Amino acid sequence: MMKKITAICALCATMTLCACQDGGNDEKAMALLAQATGHLEKKQYAECLQLIDSLRKTYPKAIAARKEALALYQQAELQRAQQHVALTDGALQEAERRYQAMRQQVEALKATGEATAAQLTQLTRMRMLRDSLQTVFDVECAKIRYIKKKMQ
Repeated sequence: MMKKITAICALCATMTLCACQDGGNDEKAMALLAQATGHLEKKQYAECLQLIDSLRKTYPKAIAARKEALALYQQAELQRAQQHVALTDGALQEAERRYQAMRQQVEALKATGEATAAQLTQLTRMRMLRDSLQTVFDVECAKIRYIKKKMQ
């Protein structure tokens, strides 16, 4: 009988210690979440996402913090994608403008038979750059639509 009481007391003590540690982990997870939120407010998206990944790996049982982290993660990804779309759009417009100007010059030279292989190659490379930027732009826009759909 005494052994059973001792075993039960030991089990209770272990459970109490575990419960106390989990509470500390919840507080640490929330502190990490607060840091991630600070990085998001400063538009430091990579750091924010990195902290959220650390939170998810380090504190798998901090359910409340993980739920908040998921929403924060989606928001950070959305803002990062929107920023990337804006930058890509500017580069795409510039590449399109340069391509059209170069195409007019090369087409005029081509019509008179004066276009060189280097000029034709440069025009092709400019078109490839424009097409690559268009692809990046399209992918980022699709990413934004996907994230917004997931957030609903």
